[in-house]
Amino acid sequence: MGITVKSECSNIYVESKTKTIVVQSPDKSIVVTGAGVQGQKGDKGEGVPPGGSAGQVLAKVDGDDYNTEWVDDANIVTWIDLAGDVEYTGVETAIASGEVLTADYKGATIYRFINSTENANGYPSEDSFYSNFDGTNLTNKIVQRGQ
Repeated sequence: MGITVKSECSNIYVESKTKTIVVQSPDKSIVVTGAGVQGQKGDKGEGVPPGGSAGQVLAKVDGDDYNTEWVDDANIVTWIDLAGDVEYTGVETAIASGEVLTADYKGATIYRFINSTENANGYPSEDSFYSNFDGTNLTNKIVQRGQ
């Protein structure tokens, strides 16, 4: 952290552009009082376990705290993964805010919601995949375009 000292007047402020503490004082000094004694260094935390390789992600093994392992990211699904791998069934359902397309993804039925409202670029304001649809409401969002 840098401190810029100026001598125009008695004032201290944070310069917003550079995030620098600026001291404006005739004697160009700062007196720090009330600082405590440095405490003892604590124990190391659990941290990230060593290992892993390119393309792997850290995942919980179970509900126990800190019980993690490196795994291949095969279960991580992006919007592009889904959009490129789904097979649409031809079932389309209009709901109040858009359209729901029923699709098959690796043996499971999923639902693509395309909002009827467009953003400034002409794309739907929401284009998402969900795992549940009761004919009216979509729940359990899997992934949303652009996120």
